[in-house]
Parts: sequence; C-alpha cells; structure tokens
Amino acid sequence: MPGEEEKDLYEVLGVSPLATQEEIRFAYRKLVRRFHPDSGSEEASAERFQKVQEAYKVLGDLARRQAYDRRRAERGIGPTVALVWDILVSRQQLPAVPDEQLLYMLIDIRPSGKTSFKRVPLNLCLVIDQSTSMDGDRLDHVKAAAHQIVDGLEKEDVVGVVAFNDRATVMVPSQSLTDPLRVHARISSIWASGGTEILQGLRAGLEQIRRFHKPDTISYLILLTDGRTYGDEEQCLTEARRAGLDRIEISVLGIGEDWNDVFLDQMAKQTGGSSWYIAYPQQVRTVMRELVQHLAMLLARNVTLTVRPTERAWVEAAFRTAPVMEHLSSEGGVYSLGNLLAGKPMQVLFEIVAREQTPGFHRLLQVEMNTEVPTFNRHERLIFDLEREFVSEAPEEPVSPTLVNVLSRLSIFRMQEQVWKALETGHIDEARRRLETIATRMLDMGEAELAHVALLEAGRVAQGGRISSKGEKMIRYGTRGLGLKP
Repeated sequence: MPGEEEKDLYEVLGVSPLATQEEIRFAYRKLVRRFHPDSGSEEASAERFQKVQEAYKVLGDLARRQAYDRRRAERGIGPTVALVWDILVSRQQLPAVPDEQLLYMLIDIRPSGKTSFKRVPLNLCLVIDQSTSMDGDRLDHVKAAAHQIVDGLEKEDVVGVVAFNDRATVMVPSQSLTDPLRVHARISSIWASGGTEILQGLRAGLEQIRRFHKPDTISYLILLTDGRTYGDEEQCLTEARRAGLDRIEISVLGIGEDWNDVFLDQMAKQTGGSSWYIAYPQQVRTVMRELVQHLAMLLARNVTLTVRPTERAWVEAAFRTAPVMEHLSSEGGVYSLGNLLAGKPMQVLFEIVAREQTPGFHRLLQVEMNTEVPTFNRHERLIFDLEREFVSEAPEEPVSPTLVNVLSRLSIFRMQEQVWKALETGHIDEARRRLETIATRMLDMGEAELAHVALLEAGRVAQGGRISSKGEKMIRYGTRGLGLKP
C-alpha cells in the first residue's frame, strides 16, 4: 500500500503493535459497526470506514503485517520484542442466556523474528541405570548416546555422569570439557549389576548439578532407566519438587516396558521436564541428541501464562498442544510452560466456560504472558483481554480449520486417558470401544503403526486379557506425540 509506513495502522484500529491477530480482528469488527455508512450509528463515516478497511487489509493478513512491521523496524518505529503470540477463539458472538457455554482459546507463542536465540552454557548431568536388566543392547546404546552427547558439547558447558543400581557411583564429577577423553573412558567403564533404586541416582545427579548451578546456565538432568524403583517414590518426587523450585529441569527416558511411566511422568513434570518412551534401544541416541541439541537454543526462559477470569467465566481445562500433548495445571491461575527453545513450538489450549444473559460486550478474562529473554537480558510481558459480544440471537460461525485440527488431535489424546480409567474401574467394553475408535482415528491420520497397536490391544481386552505393558506405553506416548503434528 503506497505510503502506508507514514500512517500508523495500529493507531487507526486502536490496538497495540503487540496485539494478537485475534485482537486485531476483534477491533476491526467493532470499528466497522461504529463507522459503516449504513450502520445507522451517529459516528457513521465513509472516510473513517475506508481508513479502517485499509488498515485491516494490511494488519489482518499475517504476512502483510510482518512485512509492514519490518519496514517500520527499519525506520526505527515499533518495539523490539523476542516473543509474540497469536490467540484464536472459537466464537466471536455468544447468545445472551443464563446457560453455561463452552469457548476454546488457542494460544500460539512464537519468536517475533526480531531476535535470534542465545546459546546458554549447559550444566548437564546424565544419570544412567546400570542394574542387571540393562545388560546388553540397552546399556550399550545408552553409553553410545552418552559418548555422542559429550562430543556435541561446547567448552563452556559442564557435564557430569552418575551410574546407579542399588547405590550411586559418580563416574564423572561435573566438570567443563577440558579432558573429554577421560570422560569417554569413564562412560565406557560402566557395566551392569545389581537392582534399581532411582532415589540414589537422582540425589547423586542433583548434587553434581548444584555444584555449577547458576542463573546464566541451563541446568538439566537426564535420567535413563528400564526398571521400577520400590519404596522411594515419594522421596524421589520430593527431590524433583526441590529441583523444580531451583529451576533444575529433569527429563526421563524409559527404556522397554517395565518402568513406571505414571510415576516418572509425575517426577519430570515437577520440574517442567518430560518423559520419553524408548521402545527399542537403538532409539536412545536419536532421542537424547534431540533433547540436548535444542537445550542450548534458548529463546525465552520460564514462560508463564496467568489467567484472571471475571465472574462471567472460568477455565474448565488447560492443555499444552505443542510440542506434545499434556494436561496443564495451575497454581493460583499461573500455568508454567518452561523454556521456549528454537525449533520447538509452544501452543496452549484453554477450555473456557462462560455465562452471561445481558446483551452487549463483556470481558470474560485476562491472560498475561511473562518470560525472561536472555538475548535482551530483560523481562517481557504481553496482556490479552478476552471480550465477547453477547447477543439475543447468535449466528452460526464457521470454526477455524486450525482449531479443528488441534481439537481433533486432542480428542484422541483425551480418549486414551479414558481407556485407562475405564480399565481401572472395570468397564472393559467401554475401554475396548475407545481403543477401536482410537485405531480408526489414527488410521485416518496416517498413523498406521499406532492404529495397529490400538486395534491389537482392543482385541486383547475383548478376549478378557489385560492390555500389554508395551501396548499401553505405545498408545500413551504415541497419542502424546500427536502434538508434534502440523
């Protein structure tokens, strides 16, 4: 648009340059109702209406808006921010009735493109299960993965290695990589024996991490195990909670079928970490490389969303929908999302229940995002007020294809959760039906292997058998991984 840089299109629409696409669309609709020549409004103005149309033509199209922002930035106009967000809401208008109504709010947090990631030194500790059950391929592949990780670290990084069975041995005290050959030699010397006591390894690993734990590093513990620990679960969770408070992240790689995924999931979540299912030992190297490669590519640290509902609305449920599917819980309305890493999407879906019987525009809730940006060495905050118009007769509205896609994948994730609940309560036929539905849905999505597993386990359940440990983990972690799908 000729001369558009001379105009402040954001000012024309009455929004901030940090406004989301949803806020821009909402502001545009309000202004159209005010200024349209045929609106009957006292403020009707063909000239103002034309300006609003021109501004929305640019700002309402994401590609055009980004080009407009770049031109403004080149001229020194507009804020420099590391993160932006797009907020998509399922309805623009709602009927003014006393009944409860469901809204979906999808928040997509992404880099602004105005800054690059800052590589932050790693303070990494590998905690490796060396119990008898790890003997052979499992331990061989874990050691090969550890060698690979060490080779990929930088000189400013710190690495430690702990091996554990029914006691813990510090194979490599946390240190900078001044002598990588010695580190490799110590990893190679790990051999399998004894039982499995995760608490011993966890404590020793966290002790090594804390030796070099500083605000300007990423402290990360990776626990690899193939077995269950007995009698020390609560102590492990306590240690994980302390680590989370200290901003030490723990991720767990479970190898094979015998480890307790529910317990280890819970332990990782205490710190903002995640757990991974390793069906075959050969996968260890790929997963560990993926984990560590992205760790140093830090865009923003400690991203949180704070939701403040009004008396008209409340949050029914919250989910992370990318990079993986998982339930989110809050403390006082604050949802912790961890770090945003380059190449890793961050997307959250809120189910919101609203109730209002008075027509007009009403504010339902406020969302505030807070994060620390290492590149700028500062704190950033974004705020979004969710307002909706309540009308006597709300028209049918098409649902965004993006939202349909997310809800479709999320429904499969939630369905597999219902399978385990049905099995626990003895509702075998319900569990079978849900497994069959999952299989059908997975086939439609092109996930043939996961569909085959779900169908196989449905048959097993139908014949009175128990679902296999391997099948359960493949379904649980396979549906969680649907968050990675575009």
